[in-house]
Amino acid sequence: MIRIRKSWYIAGFAIGAGILATFSANKYMKEKISQIEANHRQVMIPRIVAAGDIPEGTIIDSSILAVRDIPENWVSSDSLSPDEFERIEGKIITSPLTAGDPVLWAHTSTVSRRPFSEKVAVGRRAVTMPVDTINSVSGLIVPGDLIDLYVSFKYRNRDITAPLLQGVLVLATDKESKLTNDGSEREFSTVTLDTSPEEAAKLVAARQDGVITAFLRNPDDKKASQKGVKGDLASILGIATSGPIVRKKASVIYGDQGSKKMTEIANNSEDHTPTKEEILQQSVINIPGQEDIVSSWISENAKKKEVATPNDNEISKREEDVDEE
Repeated sequence: MIRIRKSWYIAGFAIGAGILATFSANKYMKEKISQIEANHRQVMIPRIVAAGDIPEGTIIDSSILAVRDIPENWVSSDSLSPDEFERIEGKIITSPLTAGDPVLWAHTSTVSRRPFSEKVAVGRRAVTMPVDTINSVSGLIVPGDLIDLYVSFKYRNRDITAPLLQGVLVLATDKESKLTNDGSEREFSTVTLDTSPEEAAKLVAARQDGVITAFLRNPDDKKASQKGVKGDLASILGIATSGPIVRKKASVIYGDQGSKKMTEIANNSEDHTPTKEEILQQSVINIPGQEDIVSSWISENAKKKEVATPNDNEISKREEDVDEE
């Protein structure tokens, strides 16, 4: 009987030890799993985001916003919690947002943006023109800069580059792209300029038939330049194969001055070939102030277009002549 009791004690002890070991191992595994999960778990914080694409100038209300949980490490210090919605309701979005973008304080404003036309002074005009990023400093131009505009054109069978407008204030800049003939994309910039009505008309006319290039200028530089260039590129650079030959005018001989004049003619009879520096100097021209060569070119182009386009009376007369024939 005593033996039986000892066996039961031993069996009970073994079973209890097994249960305790199993419980301890299970507890250890759970704690280890919890620790691993805690190390890899990201704390999510609710933030206000755009429910869909929101254009600039949209008034903020609950229909255009949503709440999303964002990992704590990704949350911007300028982002908004759901509790802060009342503080932005009724304001406007100052920059376009796409669906899912967090709404930041920087994206909201209490004051509606003024129409751009209010930035244009009375009596002035804002003109937007494309500027090729390859042929100018458009990538460096910012609102508030002053630029000079030069136009290159052909005038009376001569290539000329001359100042068009100088010291023009840049009101705004933007970028756009378009496809070229070979299918590649080429980036262009646009600049909006502050001009007078006369300057605006002049700029539009020059843009139709000439090539316009923009140059940055120092805001303290108030001096206008009337320098332009004429001739083809080889002449301008002084690398033409042969320069123009300048011949001396023949002297007129009077009476007993014959021997003296004949000596002068002999000395000056040789032709003179200009040097490279003289050719370069000849390429630079002064553009008159008021009736400048650019205005003359624009006027001639306008007259040509008027001649090329018959008016209604001329068309009717031509139709009558055809009917009579």
